[in-house]
Amino acid sequence: SGANRLSLFKRFFSSELPNPGKFEDCNAEAKKIFQLETFEGIRVEYQRGLNNSFGITHVGHFGGSADAPATYEFCANYAKDKHLLLSRTSPSAADNTVLAQYILTATPNLTARVQSQLSKQPHNSSAVVQLDYKGADWFGQLKMGSYAQWGLSYMQSVTKALSLGIDFTYLGRPPFGNPPMAVQVLGLRYAPEKYVVSAQLSTNGQLQASYVQRVRDNLTFGTELNLNLGDRSSQCAVGYEYSSAAGALKTHLSTEGKITTVLEKPITETNMVTLCAEVDHAKLTTKLGLGLQILT
Repeated sequence: SGANRLSLFKRFFSSELPNPGKFEDCNAEAKKIFQLETFEGIRVEYQRGLNNSFGITHVGHFGGSADAPATYEFCANYAKDKHLLLSRTSPSAADNTVLAQYILTATPNLTARVQSQLSKQPHNSSAVVQLDYKGADWFGQLKMGSYAQWGLSYMQSVTKALSLGIDFTYLGRPPFGNPPMAVQVLGLRYAPEKYVVSAQLSTNGQLQASYVQRVRDNLTFGTELNLNLGDRSSQCAVGYEYSSAAGALKTHLSTEGKITTVLEKPITETNMVTLCAEVDHAKLTTKLGLGLQILT
């Protein structure tokens, strides 16, 4: 009836439940602690805005060992109204890779993006087109790309704290002559006020679960478990994130004997120093990095 159709229409575009966010952000809080960006040596990043829409970035990385040559990256970004264009090239690298991304915010709910990578190396060039739609209490993504790739993900709020989702990816023509492959992932996120529990289970036998507890507004503790159901191998990690006006400190320790720490300290309103360390007790190796970010 007309009343039923109107009820379905309202349910589709409005809901008392919150939007769950993207499927890939199901464990976003754990990623902040356990997926730290580290580097070895000295890294200098200089950002400059040429006008209100256009900016450039120079990144120089000087490796911490003789086997790690110095590298240089150039980035150019353009943003105006509903359009955002990001680009990055590495002229000093052997393959001279160029990365580009165009993002169109068509409506407050619909976003389209095109990502491309150009490389001299065989099978390293690719392109992906992605559509994101933010519903009232759900989020959907559709991807199509090179190598006959396509994917679909969906995240749905079940209650105010619980959301469930599924992600499907198919690669019809993988590079290097590999056979076609398909992977499905089931996701769960339970996020009351002060803690977040997330879990992801894929059809290739990988289980990832995490628990993140906010002790104070500026202090968070977390633990993460990665389990391979095929060979029964596992890895566990514990870590924390502490932030204050003086800076932010993130550290995690894994059962593989690896300790990773990143300290980000602002020195002015536009400049920041980054210190990172990675100590692998199993391999008896240590990596230290010092970074400087300058914004003008």
